[in-house]
Amino acid sequence: MSNTTVVSPSIDIVHLVTVILAMDNSMLVALYIIGMIGAILNMITFVQRQIRTNSCSVYFLSTAIIDFWIMNVFLLLEILTRFNLSLSPLIYKTRIWCKFGNFLLSILPCLSSTYLTLASVDRFCASSLSSTLRKCSQLKVSRNVVRVVFILWVIFELHIPIGYDYVFNSTTNNAACQVTIGSPTVYLVIDGFFFALYNGAVVPFFLCTFGLLICYNMKRSRGRVTAQQTTRSNRTTLDPIPSTNQVRLVPTRNNFHMLTMLLMQVTVTIFLNVPYMAIYLYGYFNQPPKDLYQYALYIIFTFIARWFYYMNYCKTFYVNTLTSRLFRKSLQQQFLMLVRRRTISSVP
Repeated sequence: MSNTTVVSPSIDIVHLVTVILAMDNSMLVALYIIGMIGAILNMITFVQRQIRTNSCSVYFLSTAIIDFWIMNVFLLLEILTRFNLSLSPLIYKTRIWCKFGNFLLSILPCLSSTYLTLASVDRFCASSLSSTLRKCSQLKVSRNVVRVVFILWVIFELHIPIGYDYVFNSTTNNAACQVTIGSPTVYLVIDGFFFALYNGAVVPFFLCTFGLLICYNMKRSRGRVTAQQTTRSNRTTLDPIPSTNQVRLVPTRNNFHMLTMLLMQVTVTIFLNVPYMAIYLYGYFNQPPKDLYQYALYIIFTFIARWFYYMNYCKTFYVNTLTSRLFRKSLQQQFLMLVRRRTISSVP
């Protein structure tokens, strides 16, 4: 009886892992297809004339480009190695992957999170009553900020191609990617703890903060506009000439659509990003549970959190489509133009 009670949970764990891995293969393929379609359509839409003139669209376009690369560096390579195991050592057990593959794995999620945060800062400035802050929400400013942020992240992550190398370990009699310059502990803190803390706590904090500030600015703007309209209507008989020093507070339709898209993106990003980073930090500070049932739950939540994490880079296009009529209209126009071109080219 004792042998049966001991073996049975172990068999259940093995069966659970088998089922989860099968589900994981299907989920990765589905997420890759959905994510690639979304990233490509996002890039096509955000370069259209009616949207690209908005400063926030620069950050959204940059995020879409980064998401496209995440789909191919993270998901595509993992799918290829899952279905063809012989490719795994050819990709992951090389000096190029050790230096530049890990560099991309670290920098791409941070860039995506940073650009979305900058989009929220841009919308905060655009919705502000302060003319000084509104001047920061300009197309030229956003383009320069995107370039500067990219350069800063590249500099910050340069320690990976410099400090890591694929070398032979005489102790384990195996070759592995490991730190060759400096202290491994420092690299572990930067590439592990800081990565999870930044994407799982710092970015959600700023997204929440600026999201609330945007809502506050919009509420103040509506109140100021209502007060101005009431005052103007009361003074119509006395002073029919409109005042020239009124502040333009009503956001344009494009700005309103960008605000709506951003607030929904912020909400969904926090919801999808936090679980994986919580599991990541838990694994950083703790050993996996020794109890079999707790370990089974740990495995389940780890895979679900990982799926959520990848969804974070697949969701942008679909959230934009659901929340913005301007985005849907621009996308529809692109399809109509494509159909017309095909029709014209097919006419003899």
